[in-house]
Amino acid sequence: MLSKTSLLPIVVDHFRTLVDSETGKVCWRDVVEQFALPAVVAAASLATGWYWKDTAGAVAGVSIVAALLCSMAVFIFQLRLETHQINDKRLVSRDYELLDETFYNVMWAIIVGLGLALYLIAVDALGMFGNDLRGQLLTAAAVFVAAHFLSVIAMSLKRLRRAYERIAARKR
Repeated sequence: MLSKTSLLPIVVDHFRTLVDSETGKVCWRDVVEQFALPAVVAAASLATGWYWKDTAGAVAGVSIVAALLCSMAVFIFQLRLETHQINDKRLVSRDYELLDETFYNVMWAIIVGLGLALYLIAVDALGMFGNDLRGQLLTAAAVFVAAHFLSVIAMSLKRLRRAYERIAARKR
């Protein structure tokens, strides 16, 4: 029913990037960076009793970053096409995999960013961010997703830098 609108392939692709490229096994450092650290930050926001008072700035900022990530996705898509077409013998399968993984991370970051923006808009519109346990829990959930969003962006930038080194600068 939702086959044309399902985002599941993007989710699966992103999680498949959380592996060590040499061993093919789960890279626990990546898992910790993308999930455990955001959980710690969210727990800290909950422990301090912080709650979101004004989401307008966060919605604008997250939306702008998600839009910029769309541009980055287009750039990576184009780069992948060009690297395939030039058939440079110096490029190895790992170079193409690096571009693919970067693309998958960026696509996931776009989904997370748009989801976070929609979540902030909806929860704020319903007046559910408040100085009570519910408001603090909803804030902690938003903080978790925001920290995860930043972590995925950081991974994407790191991979884009490495792709630049390997493909454009030709450093191995």
